[in-house]
Parts: sequence; structure tokens; C-alpha cells
Amino acid sequence: MSLTRRSLLFVALTVLLAVVGLWSADPVLGRIWLLPAALLMLGLAFEGLRQRGARVEATSAAPGRARLGRALEFTVHWRSARPARLRFMSDVPHGAVAAPGVVTVRTGPAGADAVIPAGAVALGRFRWPALQGRVRGLLGLAWWTRSFSVPGEFAVEPDLLGGRRAACDTAARGGAPRALAGAGSELHELREYRPGDPLRSIDWKASARASRWIARDRVAEQHLEILLMVDVGRTSGIALGSLTRLGHYVNAACRFAEHVVANEDRIGLVSFADLPLQAIAPGHGLAAVGRLRAALAAAVPLPRESNPMPAALRALALARQRALVVLMMDLDDVGSHGQLGQAVRLLRPKHLPVVCGLLNPELQEIRGRPARRWLDPYTSLAATEQVARLSAAAAALRQLGAPVVLSHPARFEDAVFATYDRMRARRRV
Repeated sequence: MSLTRRSLLFVALTVLLAVVGLWSADPVLGRIWLLPAALLMLGLAFEGLRQRGARVEATSAAPGRARLGRALEFTVHWRSARPARLRFMSDVPHGAVAAPGVVTVRTGPAGADAVIPAGAVALGRFRWPALQGRVRGLLGLAWWTRSFSVPGEFAVEPDLLGGRRAACDTAARGGAPRALAGAGSELHELREYRPGDPLRSIDWKASARASRWIARDRVAEQHLEILLMVDVGRTSGIALGSLTRLGHYVNAACRFAEHVVANEDRIGLVSFADLPLQAIAPGHGLAAVGRLRAALAAAVPLPRESNPMPAALRALALARQRALVVLMMDLDDVGSHGQLGQAVRLLRPKHLPVVCGLLNPELQEIRGRPARRWLDPYTSLAATEQVARLSAAAAALRQLGAPVVLSHPARFEDAVFATYDRMRARRRV
């Protein structure tokens, strides 16, 4: 319980009358301070008794699920038998984060809604916590502490590709089939024969009808096999911004899968820590995307050191033909003799591995921060050494023949997409 301004005025009046009574010889004035004190005590007792029987209910009117990394709003519906004013802490389920603060709402039999802005930061299903709040008494003398239970669950799922990328022209992104003379499986166009075209490109029937040489251009399509390897080990739980490394990996992987199947490529998954955890053979279409999303939606960082070698062996068993293997993991231990380097050597003869890692934006900020305390130069030096170490590790992987994507979280997805599109256009796989 905490007193309101109205109660504090009664307290001030009581103190003032008591001081006046002490300096006065009149016995009536000496006891007049008892009147406001008695009124205040009776009012508080009345409010306390009424609060025991007062029913204030809270229900969640927010959507039952959200997308990882996106902003959302929780709506809490309050209802009470009598008009009431209450305050509560802006608490949300554990899979989301809201700015700390106090929300005030007036409710009654018709009910009232309170909106809490938040952001989804963790995958899984979460229950609402008990909301801690206070209800103002009927006489407005005090705020009475209450705990409110909110029924319902809240689920966070991996993000979707969205309309921006879905509306992109595939040809502009380098995913369009190439028209080659006399190659491919589908007819693209008929045109005049040019010197240097292969003889197999001549359409003899069309040439006879036109009385001149006519050549066929066919569409040379490629349907790639792509395997995602996602690290869920100890370092994947490190926070980068509002999400963990694993959160960035999961969002990028799920969106990437949607983009891949739009190009009629096949997509598979291997999640790993010290050992492979989940393995999905490459498949095509929305069914493959659904299996991949369901597997990654249940992924959580594990307290184990990551080892990509067993996962690489599992990938070799899953991908029977040459594939693009996209590894999403931390690059701290990626020297030419490290475990990731050994995994790249294992995959490289048959497949094309691409290593995708995240840069911590705070490292760049610390490197360029002016020194104001005696410890700042040493902190800046440590950040500089860490960036140099990551750059050297990326260079070592490139020497092994594995392209490297090392990007800030905000640009990570775009960098992965651009690398895939560039390799597809150049037929690197």
C-alpha cells in the first residue's frame, strides 16, 4: 500500500492541527487533530475491506504468436465490477522485451485496454507472467498492491521473407535461367542462325519453311542443392543487439530457404553443437521450407562448445551430389588447423562451402571511441585485435577455397542473399 496525495493532505492537516494544539491553551484545540487522523484511518480501513472483495481481471488480447526480431504490441484487457483505476508494470512474456515503465488504466464493467509496445527476441512458447500492480481505493486515499494473473500463451516463430523480397524480380537478382544456343531443356526462341552456332542448334523444319537457316535457343536451367549448417552451440547465445547470434542465424536461414525454393532449388538443414542435432535432407518446395522452419523454431543455444567436423560428415551423407553448403557459425576458431578449417577441407573437394559469420557492431564503436579513462586505450586495443583476428580467420578460409560472408547483423541477410545470387549467376556450384 502507498498513500495518495489526498491522504498526504490529511496527514499534513493532522500535523498542522497537532502543532496548533500544542501551542494553544484551549483543550478543544489540543485534541482537534484527532478528527482528520480518525477520518484518514477509517477511510483506509474502509478501502482495505473493499479491496479484498474487489475483482479486477486481466486477459491478453494480443496475437498468440509473433515473428522473431519484429516489433509488436501486447494488449491487456482489464475488467472490473466497479469503476477502478489501476497501475501495473509493463511486463510481457519472456520471449519478448518491453521498455520498463508503469501503465495506468481506468476500467469498469465495460472494460479497458492497455497497450504495451515490445519486441520478440527469443524462439519458443511462453506463458504470461503475473503482472504486479496497484489498484486505487474507492475513496482515493491509497494504492493497494495486487498481483494479476494473465491466462494464455505467446509463441515466437522465425521471421518470414516478407513482401519486399517476394516482390523482387528474380532476373534482377541473378536467378533467371540462361538462354544458350542449342542447350537446355525448354525452348526460349527461334532466331537467325549466326556463324559459330553449333550445328545441333539448327531447327531444320523451321529452316525449310523459312528457306534460310534458323537456330533454336533453349533455356539452360540449374536446380541447385543447398545445405544449411547452423551452429546452436555456446557462442550462438551471445547477444548482438536485440537478438542472439542464433536468432540472427534462424531468421536469415528461414528467409533464405524461401528465396531458394522460389528459384526451384533444393534446401536442407544440419543444426549442430558438439554433435549434429537435427538433419533434414535437401528437398524442394514449400514442404521443405516448412520442415526447416519447424526444426529451427525449436532451436535453443546449448552450453556446449561447437564442433563442425561431425556436422560436415553428416552433410556429406545428406548431399549426394555437388551442393552449396552454407555454414552459419562463429568465426573465432577458424584457423587453417582449427575445426572449422578442417570441416572446410572435408567439404571442399565435392561441395562448395560458404562460411557466414556475424560482426559485433560494438567492436567498431569501441575501436573508434576517443579515450576518456585510463582503461579506454586497452579496451580499444582489444577490440582492434579481435577485428584483426576475424579478418585473418576469414582470409585463411578463403585460401582454403571457401567464400566468407562476415557482416554486421543488420546487413547479414542481404550479404547471404547476394553471395548466393552471385554464385548462382556465375554457376559456381
